[in-house]
Amino acid sequence: MGFLIRWLESLDYDYKILSHCSRYKSPLSSCTECIAHCPTEAIQLQTGKPVIHAADCIDCGKCVVSCPVQAVEGFLPRRSIINKQYIMDSDNTPTLNELLVYYKKGITTIVCTEKYMSAAWEETLEQVNQLLIQLGEKPFTISNEQPPSPHHESMTRRELLFTWEKELKQFAKKMTPAKWRFNHENLDVAKHYPDYQFVHIYLDKSKCTLCKACQMLCPKSCLQINETNFTLVAQQCSNCLLCQDICPENAISLKKMISTATTEKQPIYTKECPCCEKTYQTINEIQQLCVACQKKQQFSSSIIEQSINCKKEESSWQI
Repeated sequence: MGFLIRWLESLDYDYKILSHCSRYKSPLSSCTECIAHCPTEAIQLQTGKPVIHAADCIDCGKCVVSCPVQAVEGFLPRRSIINKQYIMDSDNTPTLNELLVYYKKGITTIVCTEKYMSAAWEETLEQVNQLLIQLGEKPFTISNEQPPSPHHESMTRRELLFTWEKELKQFAKKMTPAKWRFNHENLDVAKHYPDYQFVHIYLDKSKCTLCKACQMLCPKSCLQINETNFTLVAQQCSNCLLCQDICPENAISLKKMISTATTEKQPIYTKECPCCEKTYQTINEIQQLCVACQKKQQFSSSIIEQSINCKKEESSWQI
């Protein structure tokens, strides 16, 4: 038993940020979800990247559940669940995403053991129930009755040994690193509600130049560009905002909203530029010039406009 305890203690594990974090993928990322949800300010930006300082970390797990791309590795917040019922803890309010995932796992009742529900819980339940209604589900059931503890019956020696072994394994699972005992992708709400999307992706066809930066960096493959179409698959989008942040033309914007999952396809047109006579592709049907010639034309127009303004200023000085 002493060897087992030493082995379990050797599995002590610090929270860490994984390489698929939006800020690790691009310095243009604006995501600060883990920082905003950390109650002890244990997560700080260093050269634009979030770093967890273990000395200040209290292992609350709020960074794990708040990350839109599941890029924080560590233990999830401890929740009390008995007989498929969530026991409310007035000091720890779960996120909406947690509750939506629990709901799909069959935990549809929340037990309030206090005389009065906290304001934070009331607000959270109101919000999550509104989301569930939009998702075609029934709201959470609220109960004031404490669920009964599992009934213990007399067991044979063999059954007792089996029970100890089972409990020991469960204990080990709780002690072992999160990357062994928990798949972070389980917190991806979109996978639990495949018929709905939680974000709408807006694409400005007049600005997009098909540079493919969004396609290369999107962690969920929501933006797909081939020879014939620019396809938007918003169902998997978790609103990490990376595509919006890195788009050089500001052609992409995201908005949180629940709607039926749809796939939007924008046709890609192949044209010949009348200026340089080279073939180019665009999703803007009325675009006449290739991107390079278009920018040259805009630059020339800007120079001419500046020259005209300078002459006007000179004339006003002379007057």
